[in-house]
Amino acid sequence: MSGYTKLAKFMTQKHHPILRKFQHLATRDLLYLQAELCELDFKHDTIAKKDALETDERQYYGRDWQYLESSNQRGFGGEQWAVALATRAKLREYYAALSQYSQIASIPEPSPSERTILHDWIGSPAMGGGCGFLGRDLGGYEQLSVYEDLHQSDLAILSDAHGEDDLFTRFVTGPLLTLYHWILKRRRNPLAIDPENPPVGDNRSNLHHYDDRRIEMVTNILGTVFSSFAPLLSIVVLSFVSNAKARLGLVCAFTILFTCCLAVATKARRVEIFAASAAFASVQVVFIGSSNSNSIVL
Repeated sequence: MSGYTKLAKFMTQKHHPILRKFQHLATRDLLYLQAELCELDFKHDTIAKKDALETDERQYYGRDWQYLESSNQRGFGGEQWAVALATRAKLREYYAALSQYSQIASIPEPSPSERTILHDWIGSPAMGGGCGFLGRDLGGYEQLSVYEDLHQSDLAILSDAHGEDDLFTRFVTGPLLTLYHWILKRRRNPLAIDPENPPVGDNRSNLHHYDDRRIEMVTNILGTVFSSFAPLLSIVVLSFVSNAKARLGLVCAFTILFTCCLAVATKARRVEIFAASAAFASVQVVFIGSSNSNSIVL
């Protein structure tokens, strides 16, 4: 197994289906369609103005659709209606292309590490790849691969296990996972160079794989714990502080900490963070007002 078949199997099994969006080509095509519509619009207006100056039935085309639609049947050429029909067809093509472009553009990008792993795997037999592609798409004939760094913003990852893209997730899947791998590297078996045989002896590659779903589960657990850190710490600390001014300062500090936790660990919008922070500050104020200044009832 080699070439595109080998790459497709790797992408599917390791949740790395990364492909180029070719947004510049799609945008250029949209510009062509836009130019064609502008030309049809100008052509229709020119014909319509000319017909409006005629003394026969053509003067009524702008006000009577039936005359316009059936003009060719009565020997008047039907030029204005033909342009209108051509505009209708081109407009539908344009709207369909716009919709498809919007859907493709919204597909998330892979992380730089995901792109780098795929790029290096394709050209490295030691990692289990080394597919030896010859075409212009994947680095053949000294051409740049579609997975080079310069195409990072034009790539799409189709895996449903890609997860969130917030700062906390990037930290867990980046530095934290790297540290975990460095500590436990010797205990994990690498991927096999030939996936049809077990990874032993010369069939051991330099690539290790971590299940995306497990990483996502760990990220969600750590994110939940991290997000609850500020509220829990706030309750504990305020329980032992009796000075009113100190409590007020702590409420401000914990509210800022809570806001930072939301910004880092979630992809909440600013209005959502504002609402959650206001509610958290209100809870702290109620807690201060209801608690005894010298003790706390457990």
